[in-house]
Amino acid sequence: MTYANTSDSFTSFRQEFHPPKPPRAGLVKNEGEVIQMTYIDGLELWTAGTVAAPAAQPVLPMIVKAMESDKRLWAIRETDVVHAHEFCDFGKTLETGVIKHTNLTGGAPAYCAGELLFVDDATIVVNGCSGRYGPTSEAEMVAAAKSFRDSGYNVWTQGFDEEVGRPVPFFTLDPVWVG
Repeated sequence: MTYANTSDSFTSFRQEFHPPKPPRAGLVKNEGEVIQMTYIDGLELWTAGTVAAPAAQPVLPMIVKAMESDKRLWAIRETDVVHAHEFCDFGKTLETGVIKHTNLTGGAPAYCAGELLFVDDATIVVNGCSGRYGPTSEAEMVAAAKSFRDSGYNVWTQGFDEEVGRPVPFFTLDPVWVG
């Protein structure tokens, strides 16, 4: 399978969860949290992977607390998907000391956002942990994870806890394979 345009992988997500949502009210604490991060600052465009979904579920990846420093924030914007290291040098210049999802969007609306970890070049684990743009249901979290899978990666998701109405963070439960 060839992935010509990674943006196409997220089209059905955008159609299903339209319109994009503004950052949740009251969560932006200072002006630095809405400064638009640039590519020079470490913002990266999500690029297509080269993996077709395997026929069988691979071995459960080991997600350990030591990986936290490699955590990336992601956001599905109107025409692209972006991500950046949460603990990047740009974030260290901000009052909070780290970037926020609103730095990926400049405070503009987004369809969904969360965190991701690269297990290897072809495999990621995603969650929807974003106070500003996080998913509001299991269906939304699964659809976002499938969009990442359709962009050419092996994908695991932390899922969504319907009981408390929140995405499941890293380092709490084993991730679930998105087949």
